[in-house]
Amino acid sequence: MGSSNLRPNSIGVNYGQVANNLPSVQQAVTLVRSTTIGKIKLYDANATILRAFANTNIQVTVGIANDHISSLTNPTSARSWINDNVSPYLPATQITTICVGNEVLTAADQSLLSQLLPAMENLHSALVSSNLQSQVKITTPQSLALLSNSFPPSAGAFNPTIAQSFIKPLLGFLSRTNSSLMVNAYPYFAYRRDPHNISLAYSLFLPNTGVNDPNTGILYSNLFSAQIDAVYSAMAKLNVTDVEVGVSETGWPSVGDPDEVGVSVQNAMTYNQNLIYYIVTNPGTPLRPRRPINTFIFALFNENLKPGPTSERNFGLYQPDGSAVYEVQELAKPSTSPPSNNGSSSGGSGSAGGYSPPNGSSAGGYAPPNNGSSSGRNNSSGGSGSGAGGYPPYNNGSSSGSNSSSGSSGMGAVGGGNQTRIWCVAKPGTDRSLLAGAITYACGVADCSAIQSGGSCFYPNELVSHASYAFNSYYQRHGRNYWNCDFQNNAIVTFTNPSYGGCIYPAN
Repeated sequence: MGSSNLRPNSIGVNYGQVANNLPSVQQAVTLVRSTTIGKIKLYDANATILRAFANTNIQVTVGIANDHISSLTNPTSARSWINDNVSPYLPATQITTICVGNEVLTAADQSLLSQLLPAMENLHSALVSSNLQSQVKITTPQSLALLSNSFPPSAGAFNPTIAQSFIKPLLGFLSRTNSSLMVNAYPYFAYRRDPHNISLAYSLFLPNTGVNDPNTGILYSNLFSAQIDAVYSAMAKLNVTDVEVGVSETGWPSVGDPDEVGVSVQNAMTYNQNLIYYIVTNPGTPLRPRRPINTFIFALFNENLKPGPTSERNFGLYQPDGSAVYEVQELAKPSTSPPSNNGSSSGGSGSAGGYSPPNGSSAGGYAPPNNGSSSGRNNSSGGSGSGAGGYPPYNNGSSSGSNSSSGSSGMGAVGGGNQTRIWCVAKPGTDRSLLAGAITYACGVADCSAIQSGGSCFYPNELVSHASYAFNSYYQRHGRNYWNCDFQNNAIVTFTNPSYGGCIYPAN
């Protein structure tokens, strides 16, 4: 269950304000609109920010600080809060969610535990009074410290001292109101605590040998999905199976103190780039396959007044002056004017083995790679090189950390040295004007007989389907390197088998 008006496969970002050098709100809005960010999460209900996001088509989550929860146990105060902080901005500002508190159930102030649910119920009642309950959902972000056990994921369990008394009633409310449980899930912190037993590659969504759950036989390929499934397992132990898990915060710092393991610009870029691919391609988790994960990266900007170690002030995607801390290719909006090369393509014979694009599609506009290689292969910034189109797109054998982490060095072929099968498919939302030419290129040097008329993968006779098969055929034949799954940033690698019916996608 979850809010039906959310865009679960668009990426969200936390817009924090713990700094004295941030750009103006209007500059921040302009920056966000220049990217593919589709959702913003605030830690309050800042009126200036809410007005600035009006008519932008950016969805907004507003927050309520822990020290305001007590007053909202009064129904009148809750109605006033909705009337002051939500109703005036709708529908111009697309407020979709209210996050009540932050990590309340593990907070030092134990009085908040008994106040959280009444406050949420009062806020929901106020939404009902204004007929906004379908448009705006109530949730609460919680720490993974809520779990008394998280490994293996199937053994996930909530802290028994509060499971029945506080967590189960909270989950009941989320179920009744068609909302989700939000958690702050940081593979970085898990890795930092135990770098000798947790692989850096496993933490960064990079190819690795995986971690087996002995109770289910599931082989987890990344820590992010394992953390989420641990929460699903914990909820199942309370007989709750209809509440979705979202991620209110996740990220990786780019700068830290000398004793902060795994902190680097490269690792931050790798984590967030691969996270975005993971969210937008929607593999779900092993316990909830193909189920969207509503996710917010922490954070939009580096915030110079956050307390704690240096890393706490360096989780941002952007510097306060608006420049990128590192390039995240998937945040760049695609060009509205596809490049043209007079329709020529230089792959093999160019005949595509007799391939004819469906529906009379043109094969023009596709610029093939240079002999199958990528100018971006050694581009550590991940900015302009064309080889970063696959998931996971970044490794280059250079991820920094204190351990050798299985699968984190000398990658070569994506998935090389491990048993994970990987396919290459057309990227969601890809530029269809380039697909026919890309198929022509791929099929000029790979076997595409299955998508010819009468072939096992001819139907559906549709460009994206045919492109996925052609891209995968090329990728498998050319060594399964990440730069072999690019096609002008129109392809992406996946761990989910795209085969269907009698159409089998090969995988080495």
